[in-house]
Amino acid sequence: MSRVVFFGVDLHGHVNPTLGLINKLIESGEEVIYYCNDPFREKIEQTGASFRSYRGLLSFGRHNGTGIETFLIFADFLMDKCRTLVEELQEEVTQLQPDYIIHDSFCLWGKELAAKLQIPGIAVFANFPFIDEMAQKDPSFFMEYVLLATDDPLYLKHKGKHDVYRKLLDKLARVISLKYGKPSLNVMNDIFCSKEKLNLLFTSRQFQIHEEVFDNTHLFAGYDIYARSEPVDFPFERLDDRPLVYIAFGTILNHLSELYDTCFQAFHDSSYQVVMSIGMHTDPTAFRAVPDNFIVRSYVPQLELLRRADAFVTHGGANSIYESICHHVPMVVLPQVFDEFMGALMVERSGAGIYMRNHEPSTDELRDAVEQILSNTSYRDNCKRVKQSFEATGGLDRAVNEIIQFAKQKVCHV
Repeated sequence: MSRVVFFGVDLHGHVNPTLGLINKLIESGEEVIYYCNDPFREKIEQTGASFRSYRGLLSFGRHNGTGIETFLIFADFLMDKCRTLVEELQEEVTQLQPDYIIHDSFCLWGKELAAKLQIPGIAVFANFPFIDEMAQKDPSFFMEYVLLATDDPLYLKHKGKHDVYRKLLDKLARVISLKYGKPSLNVMNDIFCSKEKLNLLFTSRQFQIHEEVFDNTHLFAGYDIYARSEPVDFPFERLDDRPLVYIAFGTILNHLSELYDTCFQAFHDSSYQVVMSIGMHTDPTAFRAVPDNFIVRSYVPQLELLRRADAFVTHGGANSIYESICHHVPMVVLPQVFDEFMGALMVERSGAGIYMRNHEPSTDELRDAVEQILSNTSYRDNCKRVKQSFEATGGLDRAVNEIIQFAKQKVCHV
């Protein structure tokens, strides 16, 4: 049995995909110590892992700014957190004497601590993977679909004249080198991805954009649903035989009142039953009137609803898209931030749903999109096909075997 330290990110969309992996590692005889923030203690401990708190040293959220500005701020955030967490946790982690470290791709401190302890490090991509090699193949893709910098004055000024992406990363690398004393960094792969010699991706090559640039250090593990306990009070008895449309835009975003009103107007007189999750930052009493065919809650048990749903209107987060595919539920995707646009493109390309370019659609546009995926069975069939590609990877059983073998082989070579 080996001891594993796992460093996670305090976001549902990053913790949930890792729970099945952690449970499989423990079933294989590994001891796992999982670092995250206290609100995630219960669901982490349910896997059999030991929980360790970041003790208030880490808090991920969302910055409201332009694409390029946010990119710079997030890079500085990761570097600053890395410096703080390495200083605060190095002695503690050293005393734990782990045999190897697994870390979320955003957790640069996991990579740094593995290097300092001279033990193997493994990165896990809980979000949609974007690596520097993708930008080498298509540099405008990152600027326009990840950074959302299509209308940024800097991008417009230089677009078509030279590789704006590469110049941006070179400039950021120089800033980081001066501020943090880290020369020769590939900002995308070393900071935003914290890439290791083994990198685990919760998807399949068939679903991944530009999959051909991912070399054999990237292990595609598909996506497995891990049954998580969600003690949420929800009136399942109110669900009937009408087609069920599930609407959710994630747990982070707020200020979406106009979009929720559009949903009310689009489906209030329809033959559908609608469950709408509005997140913890929106007051459900603020709505003037909730249509009779709607059930509106701040938080809902998503897996249970996807088992019953016929269509999913979603922001396009990785968790939501993968869980929807695994339940064969076609999607209407209205991406709001960053990698959600990449997720929407993958859904569109695979035929598993509709990508709505207008993130503030009219009532007619939204209603028509939902009616299209409900009436055309090819969308559900394509969800089944993508799920089959997940299963064909070998899933978590293969991933755990690869991780354990990698850790054993690398012990003498780190």
